[in-house]
Amino acid sequence: MNILTRALAAALLVAAVPPVMVGVAAPASAHPFGPPPTARISATGSHVTIHYTASPDDWLALGTAKGAFKDPAPQLTGEEKLQRSTVVRDYLLSTITVAQDGKPCPGRLASLVGVTDQGARFSYDCGRPVDDLDVTLSALVDLDSNYRTVLIFAPPVQQAQMLFTSTTTTQHLRFSGSGVPVAVIGVALWLAVVVAAGIGVLFVLRMRRRRESA
Repeated sequence: MNILTRALAAALLVAAVPPVMVGVAAPASAHPFGPPPTARISATGSHVTIHYTASPDDWLALGTAKGAFKDPAPQLTGEEKLQRSTVVRDYLLSTITVAQDGKPCPGRLASLVGVTDQGARFSYDCGRPVDDLDVTLSALVDLDSNYRTVLIFAPPVQQAQMLFTSTTTTQHLRFSGSGVPVAVIGVALWLAVVVAAGIGVLFVLRMRRRRESA
């Protein structure tokens, strides 16, 4: 995935993609060896969000493989056709999923306007507050099995990044016991020390006053 490849992908997405060009670009045009797609996950109560991002040429490869550019509307750019493709939306919703206790959490996908720059945003409603989840990230691996997706936990959860591959598309995530940042713990300990010191000073002053009054 070099500068020339990125420039070509951006040009094809901005321009209206003619059918003959779509015929040339095949799933084999995927570029799985560049920076991997990322999925940033966060959970609040029973609500889970995932922000999925990939490079422009990966979106181009996906749109081509799913026939997004076959839309005959000449006034639309390639990116607009990608944004409007129901096939692409259904594909993303079926390959980026969340399950709790073995039951899928209903997911929604926000508008794909600006998807090549801003990524795709998913939201899921699970049945109860999130403690652990099974997350599936299998987008693009059907285009090329060498694709990797890096999952990142959004603050305040502090967990190591996780790598999803064509052989490990689903992994178990735990959120419990990791929701308090180290910085917050440090501040809490510092406040506890200050409070304890203050109590100690007050105790000493009271003891002195009692001795003086005696």
